[in-house]
Amino acid sequence: MTKADKEGQRKAPILRFKGFTDDWEQRQLGDISEKRIEKNNSLSIDNILSNSAIYGIVKQTQYFDKTIANNIQNYYVVHTNDFIYNPRISNNAPFGPISRNKLAESGVMSPLYLVFYFSKKSLSDFFEIYFKSSKWHNFMYMHGNSGARSDRFAIKDDEFFKMRVKIPHNKSEIDKIYRLNILLNNLITLYEMKKQLLTQLKQGIVNFLITKNGQKPQLRFSGFNNNWESKSFEKLLNYEQPTKYIVKKADYISQGTPVLTANKSFILGYTNETNVYQNIPAIIFDDFTLESKYVDFPFMVKSSAIKILTSKNSNLFFIYQLLNNQKFVQEGHSRHYISVVQKKKVLVPSIQEQNKIGNLIKQLKNSIEQNSDIIALLKSLKEFLLQNMFL
Repeated sequence: MTKADKEGQRKAPILRFKGFTDDWEQRQLGDISEKRIEKNNSLSIDNILSNSAIYGIVKQTQYFDKTIANNIQNYYVVHTNDFIYNPRISNNAPFGPISRNKLAESGVMSPLYLVFYFSKKSLSDFFEIYFKSSKWHNFMYMHGNSGARSDRFAIKDDEFFKMRVKIPHNKSEIDKIYRLNILLNNLITLYEMKKQLLTQLKQGIVNFLITKNGQKPQLRFSGFNNNWESKSFEKLLNYEQPTKYIVKKADYISQGTPVLTANKSFILGYTNETNVYQNIPAIIFDDFTLESKYVDFPFMVKSSAIKILTSKNSNLFFIYQLLNNQKFVQEGHSRHYISVVQKKKVLVPSIQEQNKIGNLIKQLKNSIEQNSDIIALLKSLKEFLLQNMFL
């Protein structure tokens, strides 16, 4: 028996709020919802909507920065709390997203979309969360197909409304499920906003406190008024070839010593090889792309293009920020550290001022990373609830 078969036989979800023990009721979607067939014949509505897998129902002018539809007379009218099925598939919505219109005004949708609604608010609340889970995906897989276009999923409206769903009898249980998920969504949004603000603050402080291309800093800590000294990166950083620390095998494991790259991927995987770089903190610098990362844990690398940089009596984190704040010109697909970066002269303050600046920026960096961890934890919790609080 498959996992889907076992789940289909359950009469109540694995995870429930205390006090609810009765079985859930199985219904066809078409028995509890209706297709919206109202069209914009009079052209009385010009608010064109889109259904994004990430953002849900949005105004087309906000999503695309312009209106991309012309003839909207045959578009379906979408009222507040209506649901829209968008058959366009993506990584975030492998069968297309189904979203609730929570905008405070009506709009119109292309006939390519399916618009439907529930007569009861409690059902609208329940299915707003339900359709964010993957519980309905198996039905779509069994009753539809990818169609002639590889970016669209094809299922007939009549077939769609045959979807069997299980719902609680008790409105109070629906309300608790809804409120918990909305709370999680709000928390995720709050921490994402906080992370964005901290990131902007960090970038602003870097721009004001650290020199760029030989210019003096715009802002300084109290008590520091000495001129910054011009030095080349060769005077500030030691560099080491990575040969001893390159992994011999690229078949990474799930835990062990991180294998690093200087690009956005950063951690490629993990290894149990033993030639680990231990002289931390260090900067890893890609000799070809000029990308760099600050590393404060033991590591290995994949490529000989990586230079490992350490401090010559400077605050390494400050020098890392200084390095990232420069504009280097790439000279084709060639190595740059010795020929370009080492020769670059920058203005550098005393070690005491370096420590002040470096510590402030590092605190902000740590706060941003902590927020990222909280966001990831909340999203994991949300996914767990979606998979275990529904049938």
